[in-house]
Amino acid sequence: MTAPLGTSDRFFPLHHRAGLFYSPAWLDAWQAAWGDFSGITRFDDASLPFYHTRALKKGLVPIASLVPIGAGGPGVRSIRSEYLCLAPEASHYLDKALTYRWDQLLLPDVIIDSAEYHSAIAQAKAHGLLAIELQRELSYAVDLRSGTFDNYLQSLGKHSRLRLYNRRKRLAQEATITQEDMWPDQSGFLDLLNGFHQARWGKPCFDGRNLEQVSQLLKKLPEHGAKVELSVMSADGEPVSVVLDIISQGRCYNLQSGYREDAFKGVSLGTLHFGYRIERGFQQGWDHYDFLAGTGKNANYKASLANTDTELATLALVRSLPLKLAYRLRGYASLSAGPANVTPTPAGAATPRSSI
Repeated sequence: MTAPLGTSDRFFPLHHRAGLFYSPAWLDAWQAAWGDFSGITRFDDASLPFYHTRALKKGLVPIASLVPIGAGGPGVRSIRSEYLCLAPEASHYLDKALTYRWDQLLLPDVIIDSAEYHSAIAQAKAHGLLAIELQRELSYAVDLRSGTFDNYLQSLGKHSRLRLYNRRKRLAQEATITQEDMWPDQSGFLDLLNGFHQARWGKPCFDGRNLEQVSQLLKKLPEHGAKVELSVMSADGEPVSVVLDIISQGRCYNLQSGYREDAFKGVSLGTLHFGYRIERGFQQGWDHYDFLAGTGKNANYKASLANTDTELATLALVRSLPLKLAYRLRGYASLSAGPANVTPTPAGAATPRSSI
């Protein structure tokens, strides 16, 4: 059962703003890792919460884009940031932004029906810009505010409940299962996470500037009142699953996870580990356990485990006349004129969130 559309405050309550991805810790970590990247230009006006990037569209036409600081964009493959939250003083950001040259302003992963979503469309209309949706995607969570873990288990389908909880007994018959929080050994934890991803996906979870970003983030979060839990599940003393959770303002963000795919036949270690984490969320009194957007490698496990979701949209506010024409020729409709024609192709190049 999912939360109905139009209830963004229910999925992402006001006391969760500005959220993890636009928190001071996230922005500081992003700027430490990406601030000197040659592909971006920062503005002299520090009150403008965007950077400028230029990328070739289909390898031919250069497109100048503005992107929120802290988010990935064309040519900037930083860690994906969701739930765009702009500070109240940035509510009229277009007034300042229009004093600079650019072709489009990209707003990634805006919650449908949020203040940012409606403000963007209104400002675009006021300034003669074309407002379109480039992408829509669901973000998933478990609402922990009512009921108990047992109630939650009963709400799941039979197969999901088996994978998330019932297989605990079977696994315990094959190995001694233990869990620990590796904090503050973030280096050791990230090595485990990258190793699991390398084996399953053929590439590490975090490397290069993104490894620097997440390392800086984990250092800075406790300074800003957030809690990091580096959960490791082991079988007979050998790590077989890891979950990177960040708890901020009552919301637990599952930033990443990884596991050994072939460790035990018939047991999904990743899903089983999530069962322990969700159970902990009920025990700790968190508001939500947030899986974020994205799907699994073989199935959309998030949809089967979540009891609430919301739609995210990547918006483009288009200024350039040739670019407006190009988007219209591709079938995109103005949001001010009616329902958008949405394509599944992402606008930017933010790193997708890997899943189990």
